[in-house]
Amino acid sequence: MRLTALSADGFKNLESVSLIPDPSYNLILGENAQGKTNLLEAIWALTGCRSFRGTRERDYLPFSGGNLQVEAKFQDARREQSVRLCMVPGSVPEKKFWCNDIPQKSSALFSVFHCVAFTPDDLSLVDGGPERRRTFLDMCSAQLHAPMLGLVRRYQLALQQRNAVLKQHLPESQAEGLLLVWDKQLEQLGTEIAVQRSIYVRRLAEVCVPLYARIARGRETISLHYQSSVFGRDAQETLPEQATPGLVRQYGEKMRQSRASDLQLGHTGSGAHRDDLFLAIDGKPAKEFGSQGQKKSLALSLKLAQAEIYSKRRKESPVVLLDDVMGELDEARQAVVSTIVREMQVFVTTCHPESVLSPKTGRRFLLKDGRLMDEPS
Repeated sequence: MRLTALSADGFKNLESVSLIPDPSYNLILGENAQGKTNLLEAIWALTGCRSFRGTRERDYLPFSGGNLQVEAKFQDARREQSVRLCMVPGSVPEKKFWCNDIPQKSSALFSVFHCVAFTPDDLSLVDGGPERRRTFLDMCSAQLHAPMLGLVRRYQLALQQRNAVLKQHLPESQAEGLLLVWDKQLEQLGTEIAVQRSIYVRRLAEVCVPLYARIARGRETISLHYQSSVFGRDAQETLPEQATPGLVRQYGEKMRQSRASDLQLGHTGSGAHRDDLFLAIDGKPAKEFGSQGQKKSLALSLKLAQAEIYSKRRKESPVVLLDDVMGELDEARQAVVSTIVREMQVFVTTCHPESVLSPKTGRRFLLKDGRLMDEPS
């Protein structure tokens, strides 16, 4: 997958930005607060996903007021397509997407235009909470198995309804009938989600473990474990490729066993929403015992593995966005990263081009006050 044209106007501080990117390597230069990350975020917004920076959608709108429009043309394995995002300010900003000039829901864009972004905030994949890692697994799984996002949304809605019943603190005999409806949905959906996550963790380990070894120059080893509150600590080793009635029953039994404590606590204590991706370096929890350098290398390995898995499974590469991370790596680590993404289209931002190991070919762009200038001297 390659972006062939991009324009952005009114996305935060970006003004009338228009560029024809290189099919392989694009270096975005500029001082801090000039709009480099905003440009990557504008590209990411065309996937239909929430901001990789956690930005509220209303904050996409230009600082000076007015409308927002981002548009791109891209070449996938079959043809050239176009995607467009428009937003109009208001008490509730109106956001609209188009694909090939046909109006679309944001969720539809996710299966059309694919990116992998890595930012300094992605260190939270390692030292953040379980929710961050669950979201990572779910998004990665959905890139290969489109129904995954729908499964997660339906699970979250059913979970909210079950928790609403639990918060009433009814006697168990009275609550049982109300909970049964949501338990049936959660056990089916939760099992499906756990199976898809376990499939992805197996693929992730196959790519990420040797990749980390290259980035760390073999000084330490990592391991990945899918910790399921229903199916055990290393569920990626025990769960099959498809959900079975027996697994659904096991999930349901776990929920029935925890019903009394759930009623007492007022929330659902077991299920797919409590799972985690446990990351270890030399057998020790990376979150507690990893150095900052090790955590950064591990987070980068996870993201690069995501891109490589997507490329192999889909027979085309995603667009890779590297926001202010290459300059923080030494030349050896940069060389490993460059080797992995050499067949992909990459956008790299930096304030210090002298610290980035750039290929001889590619394009350089300079951003200043939200405006783009090609080929800086």
